[in-house]
Amino acid sequence: MVTGSNIPTAAEVGPNPVQIIDRPTIERSGERTAEQLLKDLPIANANGVPISSNNGALSQGASSISLRGLDPGATLVLIDGRRVTPFPSGTADGSELFIDLNSIPVAAIEGIEILKDGASTTYGADAVAGVVNIKLRRNYNGAEASIEYGNTTHHDSNELAASLVFGVGQGDTSLSGVINYYRRDAIFDRDRSYSKVADPLSSNSDPYNLELSRAAVIAAGGNPDPSLGDTFFGHAPFFGNGTAPASAYTYTAGRSVSFNIQKFTSVFPASERYGGFINAEHKLFGDKMVLYGDLFYQRDNVHNEQAPSNTNDFEQSAGVVIAIPPHAPGATLGGPTYVETGVTPGAFNPFNPFQQIISGATRARLVDFGNRMFDNDTDAFFTTWGVKGDKLFDGSWGYDLGLRYSRIQSTINFLFPSATKFNRVLNAADPIFDPTSPQYIGTTIPFNSFGDYRRPIASNRKLLDFVRVHAEEPDTGTLTTADLNIYTTDLFQLPAGGVGLAFGAQFQHETIEQDPSKAQVQGDLVGAGLYSPVKGSRDEDAAYAELSIPVFGSEF
Repeated sequence: MVTGSNIPTAAEVGPNPVQIIDRPTIERSGERTAEQLLKDLPIANANGVPISSNNGALSQGASSISLRGLDPGATLVLIDGRRVTPFPSGTADGSELFIDLNSIPVAAIEGIEILKDGASTTYGADAVAGVVNIKLRRNYNGAEASIEYGNTTHHDSNELAASLVFGVGQGDTSLSGVINYYRRDAIFDRDRSYSKVADPLSSNSDPYNLELSRAAVIAAGGNPDPSLGDTFFGHAPFFGNGTAPASAYTYTAGRSVSFNIQKFTSVFPASERYGGFINAEHKLFGDKMVLYGDLFYQRDNVHNEQAPSNTNDFEQSAGVVIAIPPHAPGATLGGPTYVETGVTPGAFNPFNPFQQIISGATRARLVDFGNRMFDNDTDAFFTTWGVKGDKLFDGSWGYDLGLRYSRIQSTINFLFPSATKFNRVLNAADPIFDPTSPQYIGTTIPFNSFGDYRRPIASNRKLLDFVRVHAEEPDTGTLTTADLNIYTTDLFQLPAGGVGLAFGAQFQHETIEQDPSKAQVQGDLVGAGLYSPVKGSRDEDAAYAELSIPVFGSEF
């Protein structure tokens, strides 16, 4: 039992608030994933890491349980009573680590024990909210196959789950195993009436919300209201083709164009999982010495999409500054300077109707470069080896000596526009547009930022492969534990019963490494933010002793 006691009889008595979910209950539930099984329980709450609406995080497709309204890092998840390494990318903001439920196939679960109370005094700070112990199947004799198919009522998210459970056991040796496969298609916000419109809409839009200077607008033939002051916002005509004059622009005091990101965003990722689990036991001297071991592997491939990249303010305190060069080379009329934006003197963009560098508080949505793509591939592995015995000496003593190694590598692949390359395609004087240059990319036409994505500009599409970049971040976590537990249920007798004793020791070595790409560290992925590399390790040594003294007999 997951009560924190290493004395067998201590788990059988007392008012421990433990909920037990056995295999028949799991089968009757109809749930196809461990995430669905656990997060549908009343004890679980919304603070857990969700698989849905999580497409901006590094934990793509991962999920956790959270008990008693606390954060996921406060719920300890064990597998067969032992720890495994947490998901190495952490929660959405990277502040907490958690055990990924989606790396545990339902077909491999024999039962679940949930301690619905704080257990930090026994397990540590990661058990403040409670403990979940997932017990995997073992000592199975025979074979069973299962295949399930489902879909939404909208017919847009096919779900397939298949598994094979097998086992043989005669006499002193037993071998059990599970092979599983799971796949589910994505769901997009636009396909549901309740989620197809964002609230609020985004000011990162297309047409762009341009921060403009009065001098540049007047010189270009625009006619802004005098009350707007020297700096204001403007946008190109809706459904324009990028060639509208300044006189056709709309000028306002604030950003006036909004963008519905729900039209593009997936709310539920496409996922595919497969793997297997096998365990074996062999009795050398009956119950007094039993050798045991297991191997577990699970692969999880997740594809998620976000709306096209949002720039936020072109000129930010962190990351790469985005700037559209003036209409022609030379002096500018108001607006940011060449020094402030890093624009090279001589740079120009003929589609910019204004003789100013457009940057500052300008905001845009880079729809021409498509959705932001996330592909997360996770490999989860653990193995356990040990020896245990029971009924020693007078029949009340037992022991368990075990070693477990677990490892998770989560590699997330980004397909995003590069801010540095976007700046280059905005500059018609860049060597990439010069047919005589070795950097020539096959077109002489720079990027036109002054249209409307609903009327695509053909020349912009030719720049897609140059501007979009693949970035990769592999995150890896490992955990090695060695533990010894010796116990007796009858150290000596008292009038109320036998005194229980348990003592032992544990060693734990943990590592974590997050290795973002250079583009992530430099803030060069538009709409992705800044990332920092992380690398660390820690060792923990512990010794314990536990005593159970009966005070009253069974008649009380």
